[in-house]
Amino acid sequence: MTELNLNPEKVGNNHTKNKVSLELNHPQHGTIPHFCGGVLIDKNWMLTAAHCVVNPQFVLPHPNYWKARLGEHNLVSHDGTETKIDIKEVYYYPWYHGYDNDIALMRLSEPVPDSSSIQPICLPNESDKFENMLCTASGWGKVDFGSKASEDLRAVSIQVFDNSKCAVYTQRFRIAIQPFHLCAGTFEGGKGTCQGDSGGPLACKTERGWVLAGLTSFGSGCAKRGFPDVYSRVSHFLSWIKQMRGY
Repeated sequence: MTELNLNPEKVGNNHTKNKVSLELNHPQHGTIPHFCGGVLIDKNWMLTAAHCVVNPQFVLPHPNYWKARLGEHNLVSHDGTETKIDIKEVYYYPWYHGYDNDIALMRLSEPVPDSSSIQPICLPNESDKFENMLCTASGWGKVDFGSKASEDLRAVSIQVFDNSKCAVYTQRFRIAIQPFHLCAGTFEGGKGTCQGDSGGPLACKTERGWVLAGLTSFGSGCAKRGFPDVYSRVSHFLSWIKQMRGY
């Protein structure tokens, strides 16, 4: 559904702490080492995009299909910081449909071990808007549309816009931008998300530290000129996240 990666800028190990690479182990399609991105929000829970776990090709809400790879930087090399944890529960937002409410919550089968290399990101406050801030999107997706997925975690700094900026171009595809969307990117092209980045974080640095503003949801291509990307606005879903976690 989405074509979501980043202009090729590798990031250091200190940026990997809350990032998750989702591994898919499907009985018919086999193992896909990196299927989608995600982000750790506490020792037991992570967020990703709903379209990663429910999609037209195959329905994948089954927790036993998934493993969370944490502490990763390069997906094929080992630095001693990595850990892989099974997924115990998968929930996607009940009103998820197509481009709307694209968020899913995953419970890990065991708490993340205490480690300086694996730490959760702060959730936003309901009042956080992030408009006009320079924030960071990250993931292991494709570097450009025709390439393969990146082995290294990559990141890019992009601006958060008022949603009306994205509405101008999404309306030509008959996609309505809603309050649960977040618009971010660049109109010059060359910076944005691509296939394989879905579900990964858009993080903004505030006085509270790095805060999760959005989850990579959809775009018109890989950082095309004139087309910023659309994220799921995490602050819109705080009540649901609290309800599902029980706190």
